[in-house]
Amino acid sequence: MQCPGQDNRYWDGEAVFEAPCPHCGNELEFFKDDSQRSCKKCGNRVLNPRIDFGCAAYCPHAEQCLGSMPPELQIKQKNLFKDKVAIAVRKQLVGKEDIYKTATIRTEIAEQLCREEQRGDMAAVLAATLLVSADEPLALLETLNADGSIINAVSMLLNRKEPGSATEQASLDIYLDACRLTALADRKGEKTAPDLKTASAKKYLMEH
Repeated sequence: MQCPGQDNRYWDGEAVFEAPCPHCGNELEFFKDDSQRSCKKCGNRVLNPRIDFGCAAYCPHAEQCLGSMPPELQIKQKNLFKDKVAIAVRKQLVGKEDIYKTATIRTEIAEQLCREEQRGDMAAVLAATLLVSADEPLALLETLNADGSIINAVSMLLNRKEPGSATEQASLDIYLDACRLTALADRKGEKTAPDLKTASAKKYLMEH
């Protein structure tokens, strides 16, 4: 079954539009399902300013549907996923501001570690650092229609299961380091350094 958003039978008059190239001002014609276009005047690749990544935040077929995504769009996809999980956790933790604040700090630390390590599954790590504070975290992911692969990846982290690949090992190391650094920040005056696994986490501890 084809996604209705990409099936041109459902398109209206807004399906084709023009937008200026941000580099040279030349008018570019976009179809609504174009992720990017090359400017014929200056040669730069330009992202579709109207593309909607609501479904792509979770869909395992997003790349086949939208084409090979450039790094900028991959980042946007990950951010959408994180934001949807954060909103769901925030709703569940109404009245528990301290717990939610700790969760967001843990996620911020995890995101920094992921970017510096440049390995691991960032989407799973960030989701896990938020969901560890939630009740029935995997059920919450299911209510958001998250794909089975991301649910399995988050489950592995939350339950600290034995990793089956280098990516899973990196994800677990980053997740646990983010948890350790957050716990240390909560224990002001604590002198004992946690057993950190990643170089970026050790660097973070020295800087903070």
